[in-house]
Amino acid sequence: MNTNRPVEFGISVRPSPETNDHEVVLLGAGENLVDRFSKKMMGLDPDQVLVEPCPLDASETPRIVTIGRCGCGEVGCGSVEVEIRRENAAVTWRSLNSPLEIQFDCSQYEAEIERALRDHSWETPDRTAARLIGAAVDKAILERRGLVFSWASGRCREGNITVALMLSPGPYQVLVNLPWDGKSIENIVDRFASLLRAEPASWPDVDCYPQAQHLGPPPFSGPGWRDRS
Repeated sequence: MNTNRPVEFGISVRPSPETNDHEVVLLGAGENLVDRFSKKMMGLDPDQVLVEPCPLDASETPRIVTIGRCGCGEVGCGSVEVEIRRENAAVTWRSLNSPLEIQFDCSQYEAEIERALRDHSWETPDRTAARLIGAAVDKAILERRGLVFSWASGRCREGNITVALMLSPGPYQVLVNLPWDGKSIENIVDRFASLLRAEPASWPDVDCYPQAQHLGPPPFSGPGWRDRS
């Protein structure tokens, strides 16, 4: 596929048991575009693509965008990148390493991104819980304490949901854990929203990872905090 005629753009999500996450499949006229632009790679996790602002958004200024990762699941191990640019009524993807070029109708392309951003039908309960926790957490309170919300996941520790925060100065990665039965989504969302409003020293199950050498414990660690340096 290397044509100046626009083809239909598509986005779907499928489970990836090998990498313990999900894979975003990007399609051009029904063909897997990650496979087309680079062999032996796979799509990114939805948390890397189906977010706002969406990295796939096109503008008149060309941007280099990562659309795929190594088959092991790590972007840092290998990746697929394309140049994305909006040109009049078309969105063009260009390979960085070959003459390959694919065009999409701009209106259909933008509509498909909007649809995918609002489609949560693929989510497992832990993915739904993680997304809702991210929306419910009071980030202003965290920021006043030097903490920034990074992500939430039910795939770090069996029987738990984990919220990752970055603490500065330091920096430290702070992983806050709560037990979860895998069913009561509203309950775990409310529990995290309440817990992260409380004083950090009172948090009952925290793993703290210093991100630089010779860092001491953070200023407000409590009895439930474990130094993972």
